[in-house]
Amino acid sequence: MAKGSQALGSPSPPEVVAFDVIGTLFSLASLGPLFDAAGAPPSTADVWFSRLVGDGCALTAARDYQPFRDVARASLRDVLPGTKAAARDKVLAGLAKLDAFPDSAPAMGRVVMNARVVVISNASADSTRKLLARGGLDAFVDAVISAEDVKKWKPASDPYAFAAATQDVPLERMAMVTAHPWDVVGGRGSGLVTGWCNRSAATFPAPFGSPDVTGRNLLEVVERLFALTGTT
Repeated sequence: MAKGSQALGSPSPPEVVAFDVIGTLFSLASLGPLFDAAGAPPSTADVWFSRLVGDGCALTAARDYQPFRDVARASLRDVLPGTKAAARDKVLAGLAKLDAFPDSAPAMGRVVMNARVVVISNASADSTRKLLARGGLDAFVDAVISAEDVKKWKPASDPYAFAAATQDVPLERMAMVTAHPWDVVGGRGSGLVTGWCNRSAATFPAPFGSPDVTGRNLLEVVERLFALTGTT
């Protein structure tokens, strides 16, 4: 049985809420026109991001590590074969200009009323801080945790555990809020309370078990985390 809230029984409201960044706080939609300009359908943005995360996870499973940007560049070359380097560079540059989802600021603002906010990203800490500042979310955040800190990508346990350690909080008193099922699995397996933001009304993958709470937007997820009544 996985350690953490599910192993111990009903989870309790978190003292720290960790948010994933790309795909959770920030949308990939603005990359669509860049892929279109590169000769690919705008939906290729999601295909590329899935490939990028998959490659990073594979490296971690093999006990290897490469920085997010290096993996992003390599996976983009695979998704856009034959495309000019200049067009691919524009897509990569677009990662620094993603727009925050409308529910991001309200959800983070709600968290600071009861708990602390951190973010955990597979991207670099520097690029994550700049993106948060661009989206006006940096004022909510106590700490930025990156895969580069531990040289392992999520959903390996190290980034989640490192985040909890930096906040001096037990794993079971930190929640992971994410739009990615694989991030829910990583958080739960590391001992965190988990919240899944299901904006697309998708079905949570059966092999992954289930998150502690689910919501149609980030604010709903956060509200349900604070409504938990268990003790750990």
